[in-house]
Order: sequence, then structure tokens, then C-alpha cells
Amino acid sequence: MKICLISQEYPPETGGGGIGTQTYLKAHGLTARGHEVHVVSSSVDDKPRTYMDRLAHIHRIPQPFIKVPGYELSTCWLAYSFTAGEKVTELSERIAFDIVQFPEYGAEGFVYLTDTFKNRTAKHVLQCHGPLAMFTESVGWPERGSTFAEVGSYLEGACMKHVDLLLASSRNTAKFCADRYGLDVGAFRVIHSAVNTERFAAKPRAAGPGFPRVLFVGNIAGNKGTDAVVKSVLALRSRFPDIRMVAIGRTEEPFLSNLKERIRAAGAEGCVEIKGHVPYEELPQWYAWCDFFAGPSTFEPGPGNVYLEAMSAGRPVIACDSGGAPEVVLHDKTGLLIPPSDQPALDEAMIRLTEDTTLRARLGGEARAWIESNFTFERYTDKVESLYQELLA
Repeated sequence: MKICLISQEYPPETGGGGIGTQTYLKAHGLTARGHEVHVVSSSVDDKPRTYMDRLAHIHRIPQPFIKVPGYELSTCWLAYSFTAGEKVTELSERIAFDIVQFPEYGAEGFVYLTDTFKNRTAKHVLQCHGPLAMFTESVGWPERGSTFAEVGSYLEGACMKHVDLLLASSRNTAKFCADRYGLDVGAFRVIHSAVNTERFAAKPRAAGPGFPRVLFVGNIAGNKGTDAVVKSVLALRSRFPDIRMVAIGRTEEPFLSNLKERIRAAGAEGCVEIKGHVPYEELPQWYAWCDFFAGPSTFEPGPGNVYLEAMSAGRPVIACDSGGAPEVVLHDKTGLLIPPSDQPALDEAMIRLTEDTTLRARLGGEARAWIESNFTFERYTDKVESLYQELLA
């Protein structure tokens, strides 16, 4: 097959989040099986270029420059969809693609998918990770009724109605999209995300001070539960004087300053470290550092890549019983599920994992086995390849 994957996020240059990570896995999994894969992604320095990432062709395109002061973010989405559409059209003129796939978030395919009916030869796929409307309803961003919420959601919904196949990274995302945009939930094919089990291998706990060692990876923000984990760590210091926490991920002000001030006020700079963003290739060493992973995000649309990475590394996971997380984190089998925004429940989960060595070892072992059985790179590629071939047939 000749496949074109469009995704603004493609590591290592742009993004290590769910969309970028899964595009990366698709590209390398499919090229390893002899398929020709081209990826259209955003350029971090706004310079267009094409290069090879092993066997995958990567085409970086610049973000469009909008000569309008104070333009709204959905305007940027629309402008980028023109740029992406132009690149896909240019590539299609010399490459007879069988499959062209866009992500729903960001509506990168809006212009191309809604205005090219007569010229289509490939089959078109939309990968749904978690639409903008889901964030509005679950975490209040963007604000309901705002231009960004209304226009962005419209652009995404229009894309869903103009493709040959709808993929979803979780049953939760499929159901939300179907309900929100008036689609048949049976039209969605669910393929949970995958994890590179060789990169995120189950390694012995790294030597050094601190117990328990608590790891958080994700956007450092309130809805992701960063501050809740910090609050638990501060509360449990009297019980576990050697407790340590590391938080890894991108953040924005004023949240970061407020969080650091709370840590300073508690005199806890020595036990809580906010590292910010680290290169994706360094993440495995941090999973090996920790005793357990705490990511009590109030709502994860998909399965949550960080949970898969932690479980692949043989570490128990604390997650919230909401969104797509329960589809991959099994309570009392591969981790512990708690109600969203329940601070006492988070405290208790961390106490259990600290004090019960047997429980911690069992959950970590079962987590790794669960990943090996269901979320490997190979199994993910099997499912994607099979659905593409079924669509073409």
C-alpha cells in the first residue's frame, strides 16, 4: 500500500503526545512490512523540507503566517488545513496513494476532505483521538460558546462526515463522537493505542535515594492531576519522610509558578521536582526510576499513552475511573482506579502502593503482561494494516 499520514505532531521535532506517537508507530510499523508511507507534519522552524526517518518519508511544512492581528485559534486551524491540503495534493499528483489519513483534532483535513470529491482516488481515513468538543464538556476548555469551541468543533465534525473510515483510539471517544456529531457508533472501528515494549521495558528500580518514588508524566496542568499528586506527596511526607516525586511534561504560566510556590511554601523543594519537558527518548529511564506512576487526569479521551508506557515498564498505575482510562488500566489488576478529583482516594491509593510491597509487585508484573498481550507495536500494526486492506478490498 501507498499511505499518506497527516499529523502536525510527529516526534521528535513536533510533539510526543498521543497523536504524534501513534502516527510514528503507524509509519514505522507499516514501512517495516513493505508499505510506502509518507508523513505530512509541521515544521518547528517554519522551513519546508523532506527527509527520511528510517523507511518513512517525512514532509515538514511551515505553519501559515496570518496577516491579521489578534486572529482566533480556529482561524489558524483553518489556515493550516489549506497548507496541509496543498501538500497532500502536491504529493498525490506524483504518488497514487491508496490511503490518506488525517487526525480529527485540529481539523487538519477540513479543506482537503470537504472540497475534493471529484478528484479522490484514495480511500480517506480519520483517526479520532479526542475532539475539541470533548475537552469543552469534560474540562471546560475551550469555554463553551467561545468562537474557538464552536468553530473548531464544527471543523472537526465536518471532517468526520467526509471520510471512508472512522478510527477511534478508545470506545469512549467513538461514543462521544457518534453522539456529538449524529453519527452511528457502529461506523467507528476502535484500535487502542500501542506502546514500544522494547523501549519501555520492565527494568529493575534504579538505585538511589527516596522511597516511595512517584512519577507523573503529561501536561503539567490541573485537569491532568499534577497539583493533586503534589498535594498528596506533601500530605504524606510525615508518614513517608523519604518520599520523592518527579513531574515531567510541558506547562504554562501561571500554573507552573503557583505550583512551585506551593512546593516552596511547604519546604518541599528536596522531595518534589518539576522537570518540565524532557526528550521522548529519555522517558524510559524515568519509568525505571519510579516505584509507581500517578496520573489522576480528571478525563482522558483515549486510553492515555502515559499509562501504557508506565505499565509496559512494569510499574503500577494510579488513574481516574473516567474517559478512556478504564479501557486499559484494570482496577486492582494493572493499577488502581480512583474517582476523578477525589483527593482522599488518591492519598489512599498512594499509601497502599507504598506500604504493600506484594501488591506493588503483582500490579507491576500483571501490567507488563497485559501490555505484551494487547498493546504491542506488532499487534497494533496488525490491526491497522488489516483495516486498511479491508477498506481497499
